[in-house]
Amino acid sequence: MGFANLVTGLLAGMPMCHGTGGLAAHHRFGARTGGSNLMIGTIFLAAALFFSVLGLAVLMSIPNGVLGTLLLFAGLELAMLIRDLNEKNHLFVALLVAGIGFVSSNMGLAFMIGIIVDNLIGWKKIRF
Repeated sequence: MGFANLVTGLLAGMPMCHGTGGLAAHHRFGARTGGSNLMIGTIFLAAALFFSVLGLAVLMSIPNGVLGTLLLFAGLELAMLIRDLNEKNHLFVALLVAGIGFVSSNMGLAFMIGIIVDNLIGWKKIRF
């Protein structure tokens, strides 16, 4: 995943998977430049190289409730992107994908159905 994010970054793309959530969390908590990613990356790299087991123990001592709260705020930050959807068609597809994801817990399936439905709506020129 790290290698894929490096290649994607070189192609001016958005980081994938954990990268996007991390960026949303950093932005939510005040980071506005790429410096925050460099700082936390340097801290994690130093912890791994110089403190190994101790560094891992320190990270594992963070309570799950704290991590859950950070994840909640990162998810809310990403969910706020729905405000950028101007057309009802796009909003329908976004809510469809979210609903299928909640019901099935399979985001791959949800995205696949969303892509199909979005293409069908565009192909049939359906407007809500």
